Amino acid sequence: MISLPIGAILTVVVFILSMGFGNLPLYFNWHSLLLVGGGTVAIFAFSTPVSVLSGLFKEVRELFGKGTSFTDVRSNLIDLAKSRDRSLSFNDELTLYAQDLWTQGISQDLFVVLISQKRKEIEQRSVDAIQSLKNLAKYPPALGMAGTVMGIVTLFQSLESNKSGIGPALAMALTATFFGLAIANGVVMPISDRLQVRHLAKSRYLDQVYQVLLLINQDEAPQLIEEEVKLRGA
Repeated sequence: MISLPIGAILTVVVFILSMGFGNLPLYFNWHSLLLVGGGTVAIFAFSTPVSVLSGLFKEVRELFGKGTSFTDVRSNLIDLAKSRDRSLSFNDELTLYAQDLWTQGISQDLFVVLISQKRKEIEQRSVDAIQSLKNLAKYPPALGMAGTVMGIVTLFQSLESNKSGIGPALAMALTATFFGLAIANGVVMPISDRLQVRHLAKSRYLDQVYQVLLLINQDEAPQLIEEEVKLRGA
């Protein structure tokens, strides 16, 4: 988790050093910030369903947490194999769902179907969140180009009356392109890549828990399940 804030800080530092402290006022103009920043947020809301947005915010918040690994739930799974006790405390959504199914007296065959669907549902939330960010990455550069075109149009309109201001005006117009590239490649894509890595780890975790739950559902001997849990957590 610590690499996330460190990486974010280093990215900001590299950008600032590359721009130069004396040139910062030139880069930060309201036209570019409003069009690229505000436009990106508006298009994201326009193109992404509310359910996916909610899932994305949850996934991003989880980036700042430790995350659950299989070793964290080994002892609880072993206890669950011995008793199927509904009162056992779990933070894992898949295991809680399995406990609910057992409490309801679901048959073993139906349990397999339902728990498999639940696992796919949990994994799909991460997939939707990652894909929504990857889709978003294409918009900031396009908005930046639009802002640059707007600036050039304004520049040409005033060219006859103010030829001496061509350089500064053109530099200001190009800052929109800079912001578009910076937001896409310095913020959106790194977060989506980090979510992708977390998704792969989460998928492995879910697969391990899923396999153990299937063994418990089949009424396998607790000793056998304990050995399987220890083997998977090694």
